[in-house]
Amino acid sequence: MEGTECTFDRLQKQRILPSSEIPPHEFLFTWHDIPCFARGELVAVTGKAKSGKTYLNSILMAVAGAPRHEGCKVYGVECKKESFLGLERMKEEPLKVLWIDTEQSEDSTHEILRDRIGAMIGEEPSPERFYVFNLRQVSLKDRELMVETAIYCYQPDLVIFDGIRDIVSDINDYAEAQKVIGILLSIASDKRTCIVCVLHQNKAIEDKTLRGALGTELQNKSFETYECSKDDDRVFTIRQSATRKYDIPNKQKFIVNPEGLPVPFMGEDSPAPTGNTDTKFNPMYLMQDGRFDQKKLFGYILQNGKRMAPDQLRQVVMRVGNIKSFNFAGKLIEEAKLQGLIGQVYENNNKYYALCEQTIF
Repeated sequence: MEGTECTFDRLQKQRILPSSEIPPHEFLFTWHDIPCFARGELVAVTGKAKSGKTYLNSILMAVAGAPRHEGCKVYGVECKKESFLGLERMKEEPLKVLWIDTEQSEDSTHEILRDRIGAMIGEEPSPERFYVFNLRQVSLKDRELMVETAIYCYQPDLVIFDGIRDIVSDINDYAEAQKVIGILLSIASDKRTCIVCVLHQNKAIEDKTLRGALGTELQNKSFETYECSKDDDRVFTIRQSATRKYDIPNKQKFIVNPEGLPVPFMGEDSPAPTGNTDTKFNPMYLMQDGRFDQKKLFGYILQNGKRMAPDQLRQVVMRVGNIKSFNFAGKLIEEAKLQGLIGQVYENNNKYYALCEQTIF
């Protein structure tokens, strides 16, 4: 009876009432202005082999840990540039990142940290923000304990676990899968961190389900799932395939430039070359090669110190440029940000876009 009472007391602590004061989800990022990657939750990243999962991880880590850039100002106000390919950090201050790599060699992990993430954030990644461990050579028995120890010791805001398959002995063992996912969920909740778990899809081309019992359990318990793919032209696509909260309808396409960095793919909706009188875009804002003159376009839209909320700016870009594609308008805005033509300012916790000082005519 005493044990029953004790269990009942614990049960009562878990009860949720209409009057319960439960804090809302706190998100680390927005993607195309939609909140994503919540603290206290698991996020699944999946795809076939070599489909861009590690590039997505690199983007997440770079945006999370990038220092505040003070060089770009919007009418004397520092603008926020901690963004990449439409993914933006919600807080101005950098986040702490823990990357557990069990798949690649130490050399590959080091190269991605130093050369890719370093190039994306514009400086050498700080050891005080980036905690990176390669556990490929560590025994299966010790990996799980090391992962738990790293999270509790460093208390990161974001954990990238690539790959979760390497802490189970049998990917098809349901009991083992439930145990591992349960432990990670408990840690994420306890430490208020977002744990991104990377797991391959099944090998069959048409089968996009996550591998094994581990994949089933991860899919069931994840707050969001992101799927990576690559086509025959080496164009990578990231899409949110499942969520418990906010749907992100936009697919993010990117290619890898000669320096090995992901850059926006502009091919599908890019303008026809000059000379084509049937072009659907406003010719006033096109350059000779048929692409948009973004300095001219955004200089007109945001002239005289005008500020616009994200949704408003996208709508105006579509109207002024005679653009039918919602996604393409978003890509133009992202390109303008990357080029330092426009920046973000915050007023009363609301985000606005405005011209950067070097863009003013």
